[in-house]
Amino acid sequence: MMSNRSGQWFVILLSVAVFVFVHISAQENDNAAEGEVKKVEKGEKTVNIKFDPYMELCRGTFEQHPAITSQLFCWYDVRNDHSVISPSKVEVINNDPFVALFHDAIYDGEIAQLQLLGDTHIKQSGLTNDSWMPVFYENHQTFTLHDRDHPVVERLTQRIERITGLSCETAEDLKVIYNEVGAFKTSAIDVIQTKEQFHRFSYAGNRLATVLFFMNDVSKGGSIIFPKLQVAIPPRKGTVAFWYNLMETGVANQLMKYSLCPLLEDTKWTAKKIIHTRGNELRHPCRA
Repeated sequence: MMSNRSGQWFVILLSVAVFVFVHISAQENDNAAEGEVKKVEKGEKTVNIKFDPYMELCRGTFEQHPAITSQLFCWYDVRNDHSVISPSKVEVINNDPFVALFHDAIYDGEIAQLQLLGDTHIKQSGLTNDSWMPVFYENHQTFTLHDRDHPVVERLTQRIERITGLSCETAEDLKVIYNEVGAFKTSAIDVIQTKEQFHRFSYAGNRLATVLFFMNDVSKGGSIIFPKLQVAIPPRKGTVAFWYNLMETGVANQLMKYSLCPLLEDTKWTAKKIIHTRGNELRHPCRA
């Protein structure tokens, strides 16, 4: 009788030991997936980087759980008189933090005009070395446009104010970005991070929100992804992506770090407008 009980206790203890070992191993693998640095016995340093979350999002093969997608929705925004005539087509792709798409928000003629304005003063952004892939590239060109440069730029600023409900009084100039095959960007967040930026935008406050115009379709690659939200936005001509960079406390929201997937075919044109906190103290996002 005692022998049978001892055997049962041995099996139970063995099962517990196996469970603890597997649990600890799983935790170590999870930490490694986040890029944690682990030291081996010989004192060498190894870094385990898991690319799967990035690759699935960039390939467009990642599928969100139905529990999340069931809470997403679309609507026609008719908050003002102009919207009654031409309502904004809004698609929420993440609730908290808020990320939305505005469809058919920029037109072919406006896109052509923005590209034409850049022909005379487009410049190289310079060599860039990103941490995700240690590769240098020179296929990223940008130029900025002020509202006074052309009526189409001023019209887009007014449209941004209308569809977002935020003031662009202290917003940065419109930044037009041109990418060729191979271009990518990783681990970026649109908030003030350096002393130079702090002094430069001392009158405007921190970077509250980002508005990104997609000006052409891309057949492969070029998506903007938010790895921590597991959200991917493929480039679609005429679509505008909008998200908040700060939490309600005014602190940078680290969940809003984004990457630009490598551009595998075609070229890509986007335009970015960053909205600051000054002038928007009383304009908060609507939470239903």
